[in-house]
Amino acid sequence: MARSSRLLQGTTGSYVDLLTVLKAGQDAEAPQKKKRKLNATSTPPNLPVPNKDIEDSNADSSKVEEDAPVEEEDHEVGDADSTSEDSDDDGEQSEDSFRQHFVTRDAEELSRFAKDPRQAKKSPAVLLDDTIRRSWIQASNDSKEPHRAQQIEDLHLKQRLVTKGAHLLHSLNTVQRDLAGAVSSYCDVVAAIRTVQNASVLRNICMLHALNHVYKTRDLVLKNNAKLSQSDGDGLGEIRDQGFTRPKVLIVVPTRQSCVRVVESIVGLSEPQQQENKARFLEQFSQDDDEDWHQKPEDFQELFGGNHGEDFRLGLKFTRKAIKFFSGFYNSDIIIASPLGLRRTIESGSKKEEGDAAQKVQDSDFLSSIEVVVVDNASALQMQNWEHVEFVFQKLNLLPREAHGCDFSRVRHWYLDGHAKYLRQTIVLSAYQTPEINSLATEHLLNIAGRVQYTPVYEGALTEAPKRLPFSIHQSLLRFEAASVAAEAEARLKMFTSLIVPQLLRGGDSLRGVLIFAPTYLDFSSLRNHLTSALERTAVSFGHVSEYTPVKEVNRARSHFMNGRYGILLYSERAHHHFRYRLRGVRRIVFYGVPENPLFWTELDKRRVRALFSKWDTLKLERIVGTERVSRLLLEKGSDTFDFV
Repeated sequence: MARSSRLLQGTTGSYVDLLTVLKAGQDAEAPQKKKRKLNATSTPPNLPVPNKDIEDSNADSSKVEEDAPVEEEDHEVGDADSTSEDSDDDGEQSEDSFRQHFVTRDAEELSRFAKDPRQAKKSPAVLLDDTIRRSWIQASNDSKEPHRAQQIEDLHLKQRLVTKGAHLLHSLNTVQRDLAGAVSSYCDVVAAIRTVQNASVLRNICMLHALNHVYKTRDLVLKNNAKLSQSDGDGLGEIRDQGFTRPKVLIVVPTRQSCVRVVESIVGLSEPQQQENKARFLEQFSQDDDEDWHQKPEDFQELFGGNHGEDFRLGLKFTRKAIKFFSGFYNSDIIIASPLGLRRTIESGSKKEEGDAAQKVQDSDFLSSIEVVVVDNASALQMQNWEHVEFVFQKLNLLPREAHGCDFSRVRHWYLDGHAKYLRQTIVLSAYQTPEINSLATEHLLNIAGRVQYTPVYEGALTEAPKRLPFSIHQSLLRFEAASVAAEAEARLKMFTSLIVPQLLRGGDSLRGVLIFAPTYLDFSSLRNHLTSALERTAVSFGHVSEYTPVKEVNRARSHFMNGRYGILLYSERAHHHFRYRLRGVRRIVFYGVPENPLFWTELDKRRVRALFSKWDTLKLERIVGTERVSRLLLEKGSDTFDFV
């Protein structure tokens, strides 16, 4: 095992040497036929001690829901005892996107693509329903643009999913049918069209596809097992239908309650006869909404309602009749987790014996064979810590450190060649597009099948703000120049200190009700330091509220701002995202940068608004001023000030 482990770490191209070495020890290390037993299993000798978070999926999985009887034996994916009778084989169809993408994929074509995977060609955007722009990015010459799902046959579903799938498809609008067709074609999808109203529909589309992928993977293995058992391996040639490890679908969500919604979607679509550990899952992951939050905006309630814990992971294992919650990651088909939960699991690692000392190493092998990734509510994940998301994607589809009982004679060639990332499908659902999401797509969404992007046509948040208030609002945007992204922070601060601050201080002692909105914590810190020094010789006092400010200090700052003791209140965007404070006493707002979330522009009551922007704020600016106006604000030469009344 140690020898195969070292070779796996060093392999970068051909798999010939890998198979040669592993076959030499095949008799000693060949995986045994597995039968599920209810008693505890022991750790084989000479293997690293497993990480408890990975093996137990964050909990002891021996407890079973009382009303769900347990079968003495069930057939798992890849079990040698499983037969075709346990599969839901619907027959092989050459047009099936699963077969075209994973089974019949041309190895030479994939090898050519792997040498230069970033030569994509973007087609002009197509307008759907006059509200959504759809862009097709062709990854290779053989990439085929996906078609809209018009009928249930277009989704190529397993028979057990057809009824639920047909009901779902019937309820979809034009844009959602187009997205369903793109998802089922196995191309990458970046959809910045997620709202509170359509979140459940988009989730159901993705979970239907994830279940279909799990079932097709399982049934292909079972069918090949039956062929091997009947023929004793003679005359069948090479059968390669597996990855290094069992997990095939990774679902990344921001909170425990959003994990509950994903599970509800999976259960509703698959309708299993048994759900083991379901009661325990609901106890640990689900909570009732806080009654005090009913006055909060609906997007806040959808994200933070119920259990909004951000550190979790869950393994789901599918058998013929049941779904098992809290299965060990290496025995799971679907993993649902937060970026923070995954990172902590990976970094906690496993113990590796080296001489007399035990050393911990990172263990991300359970992500080595992920074929479908769903990132739900990516805009909310960015408000947590986007670095965790990038960390997880860096660990996907790496060659494993250990064999984990893998039968390498059935591992697909492109896994052994390290090309799995070029076949992995990634689906990103977000409320809006950001540079971070675009960077993730450029760096990690390398699917040979291409990519589809969905972006709304924006009316502009500044047109919505006056509709909510009984008085007129003067909205002004000030443009400044920055040669690069690196130089933008300094240029923005210079614009603020030379133009905005002097105008504010002209009010002297009478200055009150000024809210300064900082987009990032770095901006918040810079402004706090500058205001401290700039106002120390004046009669103007200011308070500050960030996502890290203690509750007691927040209450004091809000109270002093409302009664005028603080003329200025410095407020961070993440504080507003996480708490949605209702700030009283606001007379004017200065947006140090346009907010990432356009809803924030309309939520804060005010009579006068000023905002700074540069060309590097294009995505955010479009959501504020609208798709039609954004080019004029960026390119107009006559003036750098734009007023909207």
